[in-house]
Amino acid sequence: MSHADAIQLDSFPVELKPIVRIIDDWVTNRSLALLFEAKVGKGSILVSGTDLVNHLPGRPEARQLKSSLIRYMVSERFQPAVELSQEKLKRITNASVDQEN
Repeated sequence: MSHADAIQLDSFPVELKPIVRIIDDWVTNRSLALLFEAKVGKGSILVSGTDLVNHLPGRPEARQLKSSLIRYMVSERFQPAVELSQEKLKRITNASVDQEN
């Protein structure tokens, strides 16, 4: 899949169930997600491994996904059940920055 990276969830609570799960290979069998939601502090977050920012005019599927996710997040249905600390989320950010360098 282009314009997307898997998010590794091995160090996250097992209760965190991805909205979109990526199936890893049978050798490494990591817990991978493309999309998940969580409570963080007093708020909620939806994390996507799909690029929903760059080159959107030429990527109608990304525009539609972004639009659908925004509609979901402003609805009453957006009620993440699992709480994550800010430190756990920073690990995702740091890992993705490290992979780019």
